[in-house]
Amino acid sequence: MATKVRPSSKLLGDAGEHYALSQFSFAGKYAAKMPDNWEAYDLAVETGGLVRLSVKTRSESEGWKTSRWFSFDDRKTCDWIVLIFKPKAGVVRSWILPHDLAKACANVPGPNRKDAWLRDLSWSKLNKLPLSAFENNWSLNTNPHEKQESVSASAGV
Repeated sequence: MATKVRPSSKLLGDAGEHYALSQFSFAGKYAAKMPDNWEAYDLAVETGGLVRLSVKTRSESEGWKTSRWFSFDDRKTCDWIVLIFKPKAGVVRSWILPHDLAKACANVPGPNRKDAWLRDLSWSKLNKLPLSAFENNWSLNTNPHEKQESVSASAGV
């Protein structure tokens, strides 16, 4: 009898990095994956200069039901953070946020937290403005609100 094997966190993380890499390529950006265990960031993307991106991937699991957030280390030096969510069914969802915005919107650790550098972005925050505007932001637009407003205006909405 075959059993369903849960992918390891390493496998899920690698899949998220390769997914992001392909999406940047489809958006016309030259991108490269850094070697495993590279300090602070996972991808480098050419935007007229190299920008550094950290990729965090979660899947819908038992753990997701009790902790619906993405965690990241605020000590890491990167320019953007890519958050990828793989549901059990349906399409993969992604948010590509400037790292400073992610830090500003993340929960601030309490004084007794063991890992005071570990920041959390909740699922509900990702699905509300301003963070929801950064969903599928593969063009690395630092102000996607303006893009959405101009598209709506030109469409007569």
